[in-house]
Amino acid sequence: MDENFQKHELNDPVNRRIIEGIINGQTLEEIADSLGIAVRTVQNRMKVLESREYIREVKKGVWQVDYQRIGLDTIGVVLISMKNDREGMRRLIDHLKRLDYVENVFEIVGSEYDLCIIVRFSGLEEAMDENDKFISWLNRNGIRVDEFKAFISGRTHKDHRRTRL
Repeated sequence: MDENFQKHELNDPVNRRIIEGIINGQTLEEIADSLGIAVRTVQNRMKVLESREYIREVKKGVWQVDYQRIGLDTIGVVLISMKNDREGMRRLIDHLKRLDYVENVFEIVGSEYDLCIIVRFSGLEEAMDENDKFISWLNRNGIRVDEFKAFISGRTHKDHRRTRL
């Protein structure tokens, strides 16, 4: 498939909002209401998105987005050590909770690191840009980090959330 055509489909504001609605667990009706369009229009758009493999119906009425296909396939793992700065760590965690590209924030024990952060980007360029913004935010807010390590995925072999209790 032509890459420019794919980018056009993903840059279409209605398609983007439909995909974002699916990611956020919205129903077809909720997506249609938020866009101010008919449910049938959303269904027709979703058929096209499904035919292009951006989304798939996992069971009737339940849709899943293919993160690799939509270009959000760069995963990062960030480890941060903040020795003896509980207040700074609390402020940092509050900030991380507001960043959309941050998927998980774990406070960890039994390691020289205090936080493990899982992030998702559209590519290395976005990862580097967001890293620069993040470091600037730390500096502006006087948060001292003792150690900072970031690892970016090269190739994704499995992208899955646990499904059994």
